[in-house]
Amino acid sequence: MELLDRYLKAVSKGLPEEQRADFINELSEDIRSEMEDQAAELRRFLTEGEQEAILKRHGNPLLLAARFRHDDRTLTIGRQLIGPALFPFYVKVLLFNLGLTFIVVATIFIALAISGQKISFHDISSTVLLQMFIQLSIVTLIFSLIQKHLNNHPDKWSLGGIGGVHLDLKIDKKMPLRKGADNPVSRFESVSIIVASAVALVWLAEVQRHPFLIFGPAAYFLKLAPIWYLVYPAIVLLTFVGMARAAINLFRPDWTRFRAISQILIETAGAGIVYLLLRAGTWVVLVEPTASQPTDYSRALAIVNQCIYYGLLGGAVISLTQVAFTIVRLLRKRRNSRSTSGLDHVSERN
Repeated sequence: MELLDRYLKAVSKGLPEEQRADFINELSEDIRSEMEDQAAELRRFLTEGEQEAILKRHGNPLLLAARFRHDDRTLTIGRQLIGPALFPFYVKVLLFNLGLTFIVVATIFIALAISGQKISFHDISSTVLLQMFIQLSIVTLIFSLIQKHLNNHPDKWSLGGIGGVHLDLKIDKKMPLRKGADNPVSRFESVSIIVASAVALVWLAEVQRHPFLIFGPAAYFLKLAPIWYLVYPAIVLLTFVGMARAAINLFRPDWTRFRAISQILIETAGAGIVYLLLRAGTWVVLVEPTASQPTDYSRALAIVNQCIYYGLLGGAVISLTQVAFTIVRLLRKRRNSRSTSGLDHVSERN
């Protein structure tokens, strides 16, 4: 029972470790018993749809776990932005993002220390606080949108996504699914892409004017290499294309093939930009090279450029892997669609 296992796994992610085993075992027995009784009544194995219907009656895994967690932690600013069902996942995502950000910031400061640059407490605190504010704002905004949807549509969910649960916005009844068609694109996904892209565009514009946002105190002697200004228009254009695609799917969530094909094009173009960046070889340079600076800052400069190199290389691998998976999925669906169409045609003739 793959669906049941996925459902139990989704519920377990929202439970504290000390409660997890007992509650999941009890829930598993109840649902398995219900499925076995229905299968015995029908005298056959349950279809996936029938199994899903039983799971739907037990409720959204996020809300089910929250009811038995006895944990009322929320984020409330005037009104409740994030409820107890999402709060544990909000904390995990926020801590992960902050941890990743602090690693980057720490790398910069370590490079400064190795080069002999004096670092003040003000430099460290201002950089850390700025990054905390950016991450906190973005993550809180995204989770507050998820919470709003969860409040309005608690029954619109499927297995997969955050916490093992994918939250789908209400589908327009005037757009019924064709047989064998994909599930419509979640409107929450589309809104999230638009918001995240808008934030990214603002950040990119500010970084050009205020390098401190990316380098911190190292901006006094480091700056972006010319290659970034060369690819900047392409990055902005690609971001706008992604926003346009998300806006189209916001109004036409049934255009799943459009999303897949456009995603392939966007990811391929992104990989092309990364290729140009990798060919450049240098991504950060000294602000005003002098006779003394290469000796003082060469080690810090090398560390920063090395980190950027591995980051770009990892991004290229992820991007190309996503393109490959999307192409394979499209080809597989096309082949399955043809097979289904052929079987339907034979059935009609008979």
